Amino acid sequence: MIEFSEFVLRVLFASGCGLVVGLDREIKGKPLGAGAYVLVAIGSAALMTVTLSFALSSMAEDAAISIDPTRLIQGIVGGIGFLGAGAIMSPSDDGRLKGVRSGAAIWAVGAIGIACGLGFLKEAAFISALIFIVLNFFDWLHIRNINKK
Repeated sequence: MIEFSEFVLRVLFASGCGLVVGLDREIKGKPLGAGAYVLVAIGSAALMTVTLSFALSSMAEDAAISIDPTRLIQGIVGGIGFLGAGAIMSPSDDGRLKGVRSGAAIWAVGAIGIACGLGFLKEAAFISALIFIVLNFFDWLHIRNINKK
């Protein structure tokens, strides 16, 4: 079973990682605000940690019980897909979709939460930094292309 202090650490770490990505999107006025990113990270980490703790405690009590926490990962990823779809707006006049990067970012923040929930905090920090870099690189490219026109 996962101790409460470890649960708190994992969820708080996930919220901080989600905030890194969310503030970037919030400052740039993107479809999903910082709160959405933080909440997805918190929810994913909390669900994953509680499920993992439940699985560990159940198996310790009865070795015949088989619980597969990876099934929760599938549910989290699918559920976050709905949020990502909500971030994607209808096609603009130029035929391009808007909000696709924000939709992908909210989905990627779910991966941060899952990693934190499983205790992979270094990996979650790396994912957060990589998402931040990728979003800023493509925002920079977008701005550069607009200025060329």
